[in-house]
Amino acid sequence: MLKVLTVASLALAALTAPLNLAVAQPAKKAPVSKAAAAGWTIDARQSRIAFSTKWAGTAVNGTFRQWSGDIKFDPNNLAGSQAVITIMTGSALTGVKEPDDNLATADWFDARKFPTARYVTQSIRSVGPGRYVADGVLTVKGMNYRVPLPFTVAISGNVATMTGQVKLDRIALKLGLESDAGAEWVARETVVNVAVRATRK
Repeated sequence: MLKVLTVASLALAALTAPLNLAVAQPAKKAPVSKAAAAGWTIDARQSRIAFSTKWAGTAVNGTFRQWSGDIKFDPNNLAGSQAVITIMTGSALTGVKEPDDNLATADWFDARKFPTARYVTQSIRSVGPGRYVADGVLTVKGMNYRVPLPFTVAISGNVATMTGQVKLDRIALKLGLESDAGAEWVARETVVNVAVRATRK
């Protein structure tokens, strides 16, 4: 409010409860091993960051049409792995007039003043075969929030597919506070799905 960050549903194993977001301190540099992990090039045509919520009681699904990512990932070198996802906030599109008329405004993403949102992983940990959690910082409207992102990755040769999902609280992110701070019109919870397909550089 990868198979990749929607990155921002510009989709990212699923959580069943909303995350409690806390304002982060200035982001620390991500731990880096002596050798950085392999870099990956995102296939934009087969990748997306999507989001879903309820607006006026009706389910609304949208995507961020413009975003980019710098991904370094190796399951055997998680210390040298990192993702930096940049999302153009004005590119959110649902196909529904009211949210599309409002999402770029100052009350929501304020796309004119803050044209981008960014997700930067600080560390990535394994939680099972092919399953990981990225502990990262999401920057929205100049404010930083700690957001853990659970995701899965499958690598076949030089092609990787990633999927992840996270539930965000738009009130915690200070989106739509002037028009609907009580979430009477627009739901607090937004589900962001990320799907990325990438090839090894």
